[in-house]
Amino acid sequence: MNKKQTEHQQITLHKGHVILGIITLILILILYFFVDRMSSMSFNEVRHTKFYETFFIMQHSVNIMISIVPYAYIYLLIMLYLKRFFYFEQFLFASCTSLFFASCMTNTLKHIFGRYWTETFVDKNLSYIHNKTYGFDFFHGDIEHASFPSGHGTAIFAVMTILWIMYPKCKWIAVTWCTLVTVDLLGCNFHFPSDIVAGSFIGIISAFFILHASQLFARNLKEHKEQLSP
Repeated sequence: MNKKQTEHQQITLHKGHVILGIITLILILILYFFVDRMSSMSFNEVRHTKFYETFFIMQHSVNIMISIVPYAYIYLLIMLYLKRFFYFEQFLFASCTSLFFASCMTNTLKHIFGRYWTETFVDKNLSYIHNKTYGFDFFHGDIEHASFPSGHGTAIFAVMTILWIMYPKCKWIAVTWCTLVTVDLLGCNFHFPSDIVAGSFIGIISAFFILHASQLFARNLKEHKEQLSP
């Protein structure tokens, strides 16, 4: 058993994650009441500069990552059939599953909170910039009320947290990519800062949950086999 595998098996959920959740909630409230509207007005000006295209292309990398997930699962099924499910395959499975789980949670929360967007993007949706509409329309989370939490923020943190944990030497890639996507989402004025903070928290917790659940499953399966063996 190598060092990376040992680190993987030691992943667990603990009270530190609860504290992180409380801190995240407080930060979201501060951003919502004191920062989000000012931020949206500022980044609205960026949308009309030459930097917008650069920001848009860079945040689009998350869409590409999401589109790869079905093909990654097909690859994993083949590797599982061939009994070549090694550490990289474990990483790929954890990343895809973390992203899928986090996205499900985010979509549910979008429906519950029903937050208005920063800008008017589709079907003349109400927004802060164009209509000065700000806040939540609870349990009306359709495409026009889906700003909170950020789906892109959730996705990138769900995958990059797995990368950081399972490949510690690549943590600089995780930090850089998460930072770039965060800056790009703000630069395009696609989300309020609190949307991204909420999404990042969901992504991080989802990653820890998937790794912890995988660890428990592997442990229980091993114990079950030992009980059945003569």
